[in-house]
Amino acid sequence: MDEQHKQELKEMIKRNINNVLESSMIQGLGEPKHGKIRDIYFKDDKVIMVTSDKVSAFDHVLDRCIPFKGAILNAISVKMLELAEPILPTALADVPDPNVIVQYKMNNLGIEAIVRGYVWGSMAKDYETGKREKCGIQLPEGMLRYQKLDEPIFTPTTKAEKDEDMTMEQVSSKIGSVLAEIIRDYSLKLFNMYSNFAKEKGLLLIDTKYEFGTDDKGSLFLIDEATTPDSSRFCYITEWEDKWPKIQEELKTGDYKNVSELLKAKPELKIEELSKQFVRDVLLDRGYKQGTEVPKLTEENVIETALRYIELYEIFTGKDFDLETGKNPRERMINNLKKGNYMG
Repeated sequence: MDEQHKQELKEMIKRNINNVLESSMIQGLGEPKHGKIRDIYFKDDKVIMVTSDKVSAFDHVLDRCIPFKGAILNAISVKMLELAEPILPTALADVPDPNVIVQYKMNNLGIEAIVRGYVWGSMAKDYETGKREKCGIQLPEGMLRYQKLDEPIFTPTTKAEKDEDMTMEQVSSKIGSVLAEIIRDYSLKLFNMYSNFAKEKGLLLIDTKYEFGTDDKGSLFLIDEATTPDSSRFCYITEWEDKWPKIQEELKTGDYKNVSELLKAKPELKIEELSKQFVRDVLLDRGYKQGTEVPKLTEENVIETALRYIELYEIFTGKDFDLETGKNPRERMINNLKKGNYMG
């Protein structure tokens, strides 16, 4: 993204700083299942998923909304679900509004099917503290944060308020061994397909999560969101290729115990992600620690976060940002739901 386009987008975000969908609660659709940034409604054989412009980090919903975020997440998810169709059917039924996705109702398997291609995130944190096992998979010695794994690995978790790692044996106990192997295989196939798609766009897909459901006949479907900035980590290939060799050289000096220690001394080597990790990093830089009050986002933080989401939208769609969400996203959304006969 060139500097002029970036400045134009920042000005556009600033103009729309208050044109956000703060709540995904909608009277007239019944009692929803509440999520951190979404509310899910059930109507006949459909699931109506309303995505707000809220952002969450460290299990907290932050005080400020990010302009266009909900619409961007939905647009990327729809694109990714369409790409998945040759591999596995999806539950996608309709997109009546930029902030609303409608899917066919499925029996959710209750598993967060996570696939990792790199030593990153919580896995890197655990590894640096000496843990050499992830979801029953033994990890070799000598690995570093940001390192590419020889092969992507399947690291499922429970689907709960606080997700817990699961081994394949635990997944098998929950849904049966045959279905457990099927979702592992599909997760790895999807990850490889999306990785290749991301590479064509100049990005690395670092890790992601999928959810699966079955219909009344037992057929398997990909459900919920797919490979969005909120469910995945991405970075530019050039960013990784530039910094990863430098990180390896620094660690060879013996001056640093691990990459996290190196990054404290040389923060310029941190590999920048195109995900909501940016928000987490902002909070950490401002002194957030678990159990303390979450710092408030500044207007600059909000604009920069929105820019990250728009950047990914433009990369994945191959076109300039063109989502018109209007000055009153909530009024627009309700009108569109009425037009689609989802509410009276």
